[in-house]
Amino acid sequence: MQTFAELRGGGGDHEREAARRSAFEQGRGVLRLAPTWVPRAFCVPGRRIKLHPDDYYALGGDRGGIDERWLSSTTPADNGPKTSRTKA
Repeated sequence: MQTFAELRGGGGDHEREAARRSAFEQGRGVLRLAPTWVPRAFCVPGRRIKLHPDDYYALGGDRGGIDERWLSSTTPADNGPKTSRTKA
């Protein structure tokens, strides 16, 4: 398990650091994470991840169906040209 200092990374933005510290304090040491829903244009969405059928193509049919739920990844989901280029 990582320490707070390891999770906050090096240097920088005091607002982000304060938000991270607040999240740890609210969770009493447990960091609560929201899932990221990952669409794949080359897969057919299934029922394994317990999505309602209306949500299979929530990000648009051209992006593909949602096939994966990521909980704590630092790896960007590179799913083609419509993928956001945000840093992890």
